[in-house]
Amino acid sequence: MPENNEIVVFFTGGTIGMAPTEGVTGVAPGGNFEKLLNQFKPQDCAVGLRPVLWSDKPSPHMTPEDMFRLARNVETVLEEPSVLGAIILHGTDTLAETAYMCDLVIESDKPVILTGSMRYYSESGYDGIRNLTNAVRACLLPLPTSLGACIMMTDRIFAAREAVKVNSLNVDAFESREAGIIGYVAGDSVILARPRSTPTPRHKISPKTLVTDVTLLAAYTGMDRSLIDHAKATGTRGIVIEGFGAGNIPPEAVSGLEACMDAGIPVVLSTRCIEGGVWPIYGYPGGGADLKNKGVIMCGRLGGPKARIRLMCALGMTTDMEEIRALFDEI
Repeated sequence: MPENNEIVVFFTGGTIGMAPTEGVTGVAPGGNFEKLLNQFKPQDCAVGLRPVLWSDKPSPHMTPEDMFRLARNVETVLEEPSVLGAIILHGTDTLAETAYMCDLVIESDKPVILTGSMRYYSESGYDGIRNLTNAVRACLLPLPTSLGACIMMTDRIFAAREAVKVNSLNVDAFESREAGIIGYVAGDSVILARPRSTPTPRHKISPKTLVTDVTLLAAYTGMDRSLIDHAKATGTRGIVIEGFGAGNIPPEAVSGLEACMDAGIPVVLSTRCIEGGVWPIYGYPGGGADLKNKGVIMCGRLGGPKARIRLMCALGMTTDMEEIRALFDEI
């Protein structure tokens, strides 16, 4: 391997760099990026690492604008011939959303691997070094060129558009929505579980700007239209609503969604279920088939937070309702 080949490591913050801080209850950002890289042993992977201290934020502090800007910064670096791929160190709370933003926006086919840790820097059982090492190894794999951004956690590789955080505390915190993992770690090797195929065709939505005024609402029993009306009155540009089951909501909320669509505000339906996705099965008031007939956009198996990211990107390209609908049909 030529000496000038390298992997760029973007540090955004998160538990992977946190430690107990004097005067603070609990752990907080601690500027441990350099210490983390010093513990990484380059001989394990025979490649150079170029560190980029992009931020030191807890992931709940990451905004959609941050995610979009990060994706653009990563893409710029990937254009350099000497760069083999990029790793993003990130907090796990919103890791899947940033990964999906990268998956949508970055045009390069070079590997983009996001990872973090569930244990803080000085905690017993710290998983940050292992996850970083495995992410580097994954970057050196002949990954399918249309795979898109991936997440490496707990010795497994997940496609960004399928990964979901399912446990708030356990080290084994991520799972894939039905399609399974992309690969896994075995000893010192990373093995692809499905090397000849990708989870779904990779369709890019790469706008020049991002429209962030998109509201995510969760349906609840007895829900009326008041929250929807509030979002509309305060200038939302789009609404994603997480329904029950295959995509069903209380009937009292439907008129609020209709008012939004009449005003040219796109409404996207997702589900709070981890698996299965939304399907237009039920024709009763508020059922998925009823909502689709009224003009609500189905988002397939994409969860609410990622559907919101996709709608932000779509609105950055067009305000035409049918063009937005077509961008969701590609999922």
